[in-house]
Amino acid sequence: MGYAAFFGVLAGAMIAYPSEAVRAASDALGLWAGAIAPVLGPFMACMLMIVSRLPVRPWARVLLSWLCGSPGGAKLMRAAGVSGRAALRMAAMTGTMSPMFFLGTLSVWLGDPAAGRLMLACHLVGALALGLCIPAGEAAPGPPPAPVPLAAALRDTALALMAVAGCMMLGSVAARMAVCALPGMPPAVSAALQCMLEITAGVKALIALSPPFAVPLVCAVCSFGGLSLLMQNAAFWQEGGVGMGSLCALRAMHGILSGALCFLAWQLMGL
Repeated sequence: MGYAAFFGVLAGAMIAYPSEAVRAASDALGLWAGAIAPVLGPFMACMLMIVSRLPVRPWARVLLSWLCGSPGGAKLMRAAGVSGRAALRMAAMTGTMSPMFFLGTLSVWLGDPAAGRLMLACHLVGALALGLCIPAGEAAPGPPPAPVPLAAALRDTALALMAVAGCMMLGSVAARMAVCALPGMPPAVSAALQCMLEITAGVKALIALSPPFAVPLVCAVCSFGGLSLLMQNAAFWQEGGVGMGSLCALRAMHGILSGALCFLAWQLMGL
């Protein structure tokens, strides 16, 4: 019922502000085509080919989930059959964003490759530390890998990228509709709202404001991930007993932890 109410209000806002809705969706699609698909697409296809050909062990699942990013990591962990306490721990460790987003997209937007590497390191260390704080449970051994043909990997990559595009458009439209309904919203509040709903457009808007401590702040919000990314992960984790509320709490703690680590490192390095 909650989802129905949200999407009903959003549909009504789109009818009330059609030109703004179209512009927001077009902006998100342009951002996807120019900064997301070219960076993540080839990398995702390579990871699908690798994942299906390596032994499935707990440490390998975590590493490969980090390389895949969300929601690929959640899909990989659920395919391994983990549930209960083990699922909560794995969800904490693997709900991360793709390394290529930090090293490719964010490095370009910030104009600083070193900042991208620092944020990625703090992002992953924060996820690992958060997971280690949760007591380990019994994990399933996992099925043997089934090699994926190149054509299937390309098809799955295309479907995943289309899902990302849809989430980006939906989040961008929701944020724009909120701005239209609440005229006079300060740019900082608008950027924060975008980050909560859809991380890619939100981070770009945040960087455009040139806030103080931009690098740690971007690292923190990327570790949270935004509602659209949380919903994608929840689709895989709910069968393992990890609901949307737990995922939100885990990613909020991840954001605080990785943001604090990035701030300390950023200060020490004098960036």
